[in-house]
Amino acid sequence: MKRIAVASLVLCAACSSKPDGGGGGKAAAGAGRDAAPAVKPSGDPVKDLDARCVARDWEACRNLGVMYAEGAGVPADATRAAALFGMACEHGHASACNNLGLVVSEGHGVPADASRGLELYGQSCDGGHLLGCRNLGLALTRAGEPARAVDAFRRACDGGLSLACTNLGLVTMDGVGTARDDAAAARLFQKACDGGDPTGCRYVGVAYLEGRGLPRGAAAAAVWLKMACEHGDGPACRVLADLHAAGTGVPKDEARATALRAQACTQGDQAACAK
Repeated sequence: MKRIAVASLVLCAACSSKPDGGGGGKAAAGAGRDAAPAVKPSGDPVKDLDARCVARDWEACRNLGVMYAEGAGVPADATRAAALFGMACEHGHASACNNLGLVVSEGHGVPADASRGLELYGQSCDGGHLLGCRNLGLALTRAGEPARAVDAFRRACDGGLSLACTNLGLVTMDGVGTARDDAAAARLFQKACDGGDPTGCRYVGVAYLEGRGLPRGAAAAAVWLKMACEHGDGPACRVLADLHAAGTGVPKDEARATALRAQACTQGDQAACAK
C-alpha cells in the first residue's frame, strides 16, 4: 500500500461516508491565478495570502478561506471563509467550489442550503476536482439519487481518488444505485487500499472474513486489517483485536487484543472504547 498522504489546507467533505481530502484537478492546478501580478513577500503569511488574493490569485483566496474556516493562524470567521471560497469559485477555481459546497451544505457562515451545496459540488467535479466528485456522490446519496451518486463516485475513483473507490465499493457491495457485485466491490476496496485509503484495506479484510467476493479466510483478513490498523483505521484495529482475542486466523493473544482495542479507541472508534 502506498504511504498515506495528509493533504494540507483542504476542507474535507467525507471518510467513507464523510467529506475528506483529495485530488487537485485542473482548476486547482491551472486556474489559481487570473493574470495576477507578483506580490512581494512580507514575511507575514496571512498578509501575503491576503495580498495575493486581492491580486486575483484564487488559490491564495481559497487557502486564506481555509485558515479562517479552521481558525488556523487567524481568528475563526466562517462568514469570511465562505466569502473567500465564493470569490475563488466564481472565478473558476474548482477546489474552492468544493470548499464552498461544504460550508453551504452545512451552513457554516451562510444559511444551510443542501440543493445549492449539491450544485457547487457538481461545479467542482465538472472543473476536474476529484474530491468535488466524491462529495457530489455523497450529497446525491443523501438526496436519494443513488444511481447518480454511483456515477460521481466512479468518476472520482477512475480519476485516482482512493477514498472514492471505497465509496464505490460500498455501494457496489450493497447494490445501492448499481447491481450488487461482491467480487467487483472487493476489487474496488483493493484499489482503494493500494491508493492509500486504510478504510479500503479494512473492507478487503472484512470481505475475506465474510467470504464476500474473496475466499473466506481469517488469516488473510488479518493481514489486511493489520495494514489498515497501522495506517490509522480504528475499526480495523478493533476487528483485529477480536481475532486475537478468539485466536481466529492469528495466535490467541489477549494482551495484544487489549492493546489493539486501546489503539482503536484512541483512533476514534467508539465501539472499541465501550469494550
